[in-house]
Amino acid sequence: MKRDTISFFVLLLSLAIGTIACDDGRIYEEERVVVREGSVVRLTATVTGSDSWPAGYSLVLAGFEEGNDYAQLAKGLGIASDGSVSLTLGGVTSDIDRLEICVINKLRKRVASFYQTVAEQSPDTVYINAGAIDASLFTAIQTQVFDTNCASCHGASTAAAGGLFLTDGRSYEALVNVPAITSPEGKPLVAPGDAAGSYLMDVLEEGASAHYHVDILSGHSDALALLRDWIEAGAPE
Repeated sequence: MKRDTISFFVLLLSLAIGTIACDDGRIYEEERVVVREGSVVRLTATVTGSDSWPAGYSLVLAGFEEGNDYAQLAKGLGIASDGSVSLTLGGVTSDIDRLEICVINKLRKRVASFYQTVAEQSPDTVYINAGAIDASLFTAIQTQVFDTNCASCHGASTAAAGGLFLTDGRSYEALVNVPAITSPEGKPLVAPGDAAGSYLMDVLEEGASAHYHVDILSGHSDALALLRDWIEAGAPE
């Protein structure tokens, strides 16, 4: 009887030790899966001209709310040496109206757009193939400044005011290193690397012309800054 009692206590002690060994004292929470809000977009494209942009500008895939020029989210394109782009952008929420391949400034404000599409909401990855895109600085100058503000008088109709063509395909040769016939100092219209020495800036900022041009871009400080930065960067084509 005594031996059975001892065996019983030994069994209880073994069970107690085993229970303690299995319990490390920590409390484990149930596994949680964090689901990121918004759609995921996968972009493919071939982009040229990105190296023409000076510091202060970023070429990105960005999401915008309707009526807002400031990017709500943005990611650099990460262009490969052959110009190819393969980018994944998450967090495209329902308040984002459109996606753009564009250039933004330091304040995340769009200064030039090269591709736009509607932002879709989907539980699956949204695939976008934007094709071939010329994202050069001068393309932005042409589309955002000349086409929008100047070409209607300078070449879009049957004639060009002052003989100056600012239409696509003709503006670069008409401006860069071309003497301005009305400049008292003999300045060129555009002197690469020297915005202060470019008569075009005198015309747009100081009214140095027989026809008043200051009001053309007076309400578009970003366009003026873009034009000035293009010249200072060497006026690349």
